[in-house]
Amino acid sequence: MTVPTRRVQGGALRTALSFAAAALMVTACADTGSTTPTSLVPLVPAGALPVSTLAPSTTAAPSSDPNSPLIAAVPDLECAYADELAGGEITFIVGDRLYGSAPDGTVVRCLAGLRADQRGPVKWSPDGTRAVLNAATVYDGAGARFSGFDAVNTRVQWEWPTATGMFAPTATNRTLVRRDAADPNIRTEITFLTDTVAAVAHPAGGVVIASGTSADGTSGIYAATESGDSTRMLVSTASVAATAASVTELGADAAGDMLYFLVENGTSFKVEQLVFGDLSVTELSSEQAPIVQLTVGPTRRSVAWKVGLCNSTTQTRVRDDRTATAVDVGIGTPIEPLSIAPVGWLDGARLVVATRPLGCDGPADVWIWNLLDSSATLLAKTVEFAAVRTTPEGAAPLAIAAEAVPAVVP
Repeated sequence: MTVPTRRVQGGALRTALSFAAAALMVTACADTGSTTPTSLVPLVPAGALPVSTLAPSTTAAPSSDPNSPLIAAVPDLECAYADELAGGEITFIVGDRLYGSAPDGTVVRCLAGLRADQRGPVKWSPDGTRAVLNAATVYDGAGARFSGFDAVNTRVQWEWPTATGMFAPTATNRTLVRRDAADPNIRTEITFLTDTVAAVAHPAGGVVIASGTSADGTSGIYAATESGDSTRMLVSTASVAATAASVTELGADAAGDMLYFLVENGTSFKVEQLVFGDLSVTELSSEQAPIVQLTVGPTRRSVAWKVGLCNSTTQTRVRDDRTATAVDVGIGTPIEPLSIAPVGWLDGARLVVATRPLGCDGPADVWIWNLLDSSATLLAKTVEFAAVRTTPEGAAPLAIAAEAVPAVVP
């Protein structure tokens, strides 16, 4: 469900992160009573016409047989680090090995042998050169080493656009800590909130965006430099209600001009969109069931999320920018009745998902769902900790109008 944009009027906050922005709007009107002369000359010059249009699909393309994956069995190969495959790569764990596959299954290789403590969620760096294994291990061409974070810290994020460091709130939420990716002994505290729930890097680099509570007790979403300086509020979640809203997850759009975030307020769970330029907020979806796993892609306007409890069948939804609506993943395909969780985007159309008969945990089948033709392709069955390894498109630096005022999300 989409609702109108919300804003709060008032004095503007100015910090080192403030940028001037301007908008120019041109409208044209025609006299409806005039007669258009007959002519073979195009009303719009040929060079100004679009060469392609992405229209919503009306028919679904054929989907895979759920019993015939592209990868029937993983090969028995020596394991070694390798650069990202051209066109993106889907990785997953089978036993004590980390495998990588081309999206069409034509190339499959073993990227690493894993110890028991390294088996867990895999998070690839934005440039595809490094991975965090189970939060506690960094793996790249130089080998595996301790990340500096505990394995239970699921909030570890990579710096963007390079992979020189990682950061995450500590268990108490009182500090935000950065570790150097090459040398985890280099630890820097970059705290700029008294309580930090979630934090991500802006895709153009130089800025950290976090949700939590500031020193004056105001809760919301804030931005600061990578060193934790020059803090500016972006969204306020201050409320007179008995249960104030809490921002639980953040995800920056690959273009660098928007932020997606998840909000829960005790009665509902919502997906919201923040436009950095004027700090306006638009609600993208509202549910009574929990929303988690906000998943943004390497191209602009690619965002997905999971809805439902883990003791039930979960759904995955995406924002279809063509229709400005939320779309259920898998409708009309073999994965429709299954419990679906987003893994990652290969591009603006193809979303990798993990499916199970029920719930959220344990081995899963990995499918590639296509937003444009509504098809689902089965890549591999009964694997664990699937992830997507892609290099995102370039992003514009964070730009906020000097007069922009943070919206209030109830």
